[in-house]
Amino acid sequence: MSLKIPYKTTHRQLKHTFGLHGGPRARIARLRMLVTAVIRHERIETTRKKADEARGYTERLLYEAIKHGDKHGPTMELADFWLLEKDLIHKLFKVLVPRYRDYTTAYTSIYHLPIPYPGPEKPLGLLELRGNPWPPVFPKKRRNEGLLNNILIEEAKHEYRLRKYQLKMSDMRSEWHERDSDVGFKSVRKLVQEESETPKVTNADNIESQMKALSMQDTEDSTEADSTKPGDTGDNDGTPV
Repeated sequence: MSLKIPYKTTHRQLKHTFGLHGGPRARIARLRMLVTAVIRHERIETTRKKADEARGYTERLLYEAIKHGDKHGPTMELADFWLLEKDLIHKLFKVLVPRYRDYTTAYTSIYHLPIPYPGPEKPLGLLELRGNPWPPVFPKKRRNEGLLNNILIEEAKHEYRLRKYQLKMSDMRSEWHERDSDVGFKSVRKLVQEESETPKVTNADNIESQMKALSMQDTEDSTEADSTKPGDTGDNDGTPV
């Protein structure tokens, strides 16, 4: 059998139980009173150590009652031992067992209470049965998103974020424009510098160079024609043709 709560393998030492040096009998008597109070009132306030120690015995009692029912002899003896008020046996089997039959979690809950000042220095705790008729320890948080004040605040936040985003985007666009203009100016200046370094050739120079090339070609053709005349060959005997 395994409980659904963390528990220690050794029992906790409960000091000053029914006076100093009460012993094991006083410890068991105090735990029986706590278990009976939890079954009766379904919520008790005590010290954290006592609440944590009584929780394990309450869980075990509820587990055995749910598992075996009121027809099981050892379970009835267990309930008769832990419940000092015998009318609670009927509540255990007729009220609590049907409530926790389909539970997959622990049957009890424990909370740490704040230490009052001035007051006892012992840390206080609260032990309760789940599904009890008492108000919840922590009240449900009220949903207030639909209130007019919260709606106006959310709209103001949205407008502020939107305005901030627009300003940021405008700054980024101006920065990009300045960067692009700088790059364009540099590229134009580089092109102008390259053009200034290269020698310029005008149309007149082109025409003059073409005329020189044509004249040189004509001279070459005339020299070839003079070299191929018949009077200049060695076969001619001097007689006119």
